[in-house]
Amino acid sequence: MIMVIRRAYRWPLAVLVAMSIVGGVAQPAAAAVSMVASVVQEPGDYEARFPDVLKLNDGRLMAVWHRATAHSDAVGTIQLSFGSSNGRTWSTPTPALADPSTMAGIDTRDPKLGKMNDGAVVLTFFVPGGKLYYSVWKPGWTRFTDPEQLVAPGVTGGIYSHGGVLALADNGTQVDQVLIPFYTTGTAGGAHFMRATWRATISPRLLVTSSSMMIVNSNPPGRAYTEPSFVQFGSTVVAVVRAEQDGGGSPAIIVKWNPYTATPAFAYQSFTGVLANSHHLLKTASGKILFTYGDKAQTYRPTVGMLISNPTATWTKGTVTPIYNSGAADQANPSSVEIATGTFLTLGYNAKPKSVSPTGGTLWVMESHAADY
Repeated sequence: MIMVIRRAYRWPLAVLVAMSIVGGVAQPAAAAVSMVASVVQEPGDYEARFPDVLKLNDGRLMAVWHRATAHSDAVGTIQLSFGSSNGRTWSTPTPALADPSTMAGIDTRDPKLGKMNDGAVVLTFFVPGGKLYYSVWKPGWTRFTDPEQLVAPGVTGGIYSHGGVLALADNGTQVDQVLIPFYTTGTAGGAHFMRATWRATISPRLLVTSSSMMIVNSNPPGRAYTEPSFVQFGSTVVAVVRAEQDGGGSPAIIVKWNPYTATPAFAYQSFTGVLANSHHLLKTASGKILFTYGDKAQTYRPTVGMLISNPTATWTKGTVTPIYNSGAADQANPSSVEIATGTFLTLGYNAKPKSVSPTGGTLWVMESHAADY
């Protein structure tokens, strides 16, 4: 069953603002933000793109990324590393899949992580042509299981993802429920999610039960909605959806709904003045959201962040803190984790070739604090 909500909202275009950036070499973009470690420097022409990171129940960090020689049109593999609780040291990277041959010769793109309520981790990624897969890691394991394809009921064409799965809090009647964000392309495409049940058995798996569309493309004409990402506060899921107008910047869309109701009733907000391309939502210990994103309002869309103090209310643009700017045209795709109350780590990568930058191919770890925002 598909529950589709189509509403003819017409949000205003944001004004592009010219802003200065950090040039030259890869570096954190503000004095308040410090570069504290590197996860890896990929060899040769390889780059560490599209990273994601989360904190495991044992206190360690887990990071994955797309190891390839280019953003697209190159076969990439998903790499995995485990970090210390403070993110200063990282294990030698390995292929994320226990049996890498299962995806040999296939570009496995945009790996994203979501932690289940039992401490297991679900890895999602897509491949060219629009097929979405997931794999599972459980405490005590070193790699992820062989991937299985996710199929959205009633959705035709290719599906893609750029946000981790969200394990909903159990509310007594609904247990082990998971939301899987994805998007489709074309005028009839848009931002969706699948609903699934988590089965934490010897062979853990997601059992997809339904699919819902949050927002449809071409509303207004020329608008595309992609890369939804989710976080939960009580009985409200808060999503951010990337928006593009005729290929250019458009304010991000905030979507909220109660995931425990039979039919989602979506509430929408245009986040005026915030041109967020790739982005990440981190629920903090203080009940806020650390919203990190590639800022399309700036040249090279560097990684910036802001704290959203009341996530279930109307979002207001606050202090925008520069986090990382490699000075390359292809960057951002941030991900963040909280290692102690009010202390955050954000990943950023240098996609410059080594002939231009000696740190090209490096996946960096930047530290910031609540006071910086």
